[in-house]
Amino acid sequence: MIILLTNDDGIHASYLQYAKSILAKYGTVYTVAPSNEQSAKGMSLTIGGFHFTKIDDFSYSVDGTPVDCVGFALNGLNINPDFVFSGVNTGYNLGFDTKYSGTVGACLQAQHFGVKSVAFSADNRGTSMMEKLLEPTLNYILDNDLLSSEYTLNVNFPRESTIEPQGILHTELFFHNYKFEPVIIGDKFIPNRVLIKKEYLPHNSDAYAMRHGYTSISKIKN
Repeated sequence: MIILLTNDDGIHASYLQYAKSILAKYGTVYTVAPSNEQSAKGMSLTIGGFHFTKIDDFSYSVDGTPVDCVGFALNGLNINPDFVFSGVNTGYNLGFDTKYSGTVGACLQAQHFGVKSVAFSADNRGTSMMEKLLEPTLNYILDNDLLSSEYTLNVNFPRESTIEPQGILHTELFFHNYKFEPVIIGDKFIPNRVLIKKEYLPHNSDAYAMRHGYTSISKIKN
C-alpha cells in the first residue's frame, strides 16, 4: 500500500510524526508537508509556483499550502497513492471550521484528482486519545472499505478527558453559531470569534460525538 501523508501544521509537527509511525505499519509512506504552519488555509494555493526541499526519497518539505503539497506530490513527484492521509491536526476540524481547514483542504484537493482521502484531527490539549485511537480507527475505516474518491472522510477523536472512549459514530457536520467581538489595536484587527454554545446537540453530529467520548467520522464532498 502507498500512502501520501500531509498536514497543515507543518512537516515538523509532532502529531504528523506520530501518524507517520503508525502509517508505516500499512505500507510505504510518502510525506509531503508544508515547511511552516499553514493552518486555516482551506483550499488556498500558491499562484506562480513554489519551492520545495527534498529531505529524503520519501519526504519533501514544501514552501506552500496543504493544497500545494497534494498537487506537487501527485503531479510533480508522480506519486500514485492508495489514499491521502492528512493530519493528525492539532485541534479539531468540526462543522463550519472544515471550510477553513487546511487539513481538510488537502483532502478535498485529493478528491478533486480522484484520490481517496481521510483527514484526522485531535484535541490540542493532549495526545492520549490520538495515541489510543488512531490505529484502531484506521483499521475500522480500511476493514469496512469506507475510503472513497467520491468524498473525504473527516475524523475527529474525542476530547481529552477522564471519559473512556465510547466507540465510533458516523456523523453529520454541525454548524455552530458564532458572534464576533472585534477590536482594533493600532493597525491590527482582531476578530475575536466567540462560540455561541447550544445546550442541545444532535446525537448524529460531529460536535456531540467529540464532547461525549466518541470518534466521529463524517463524509465531505467538494
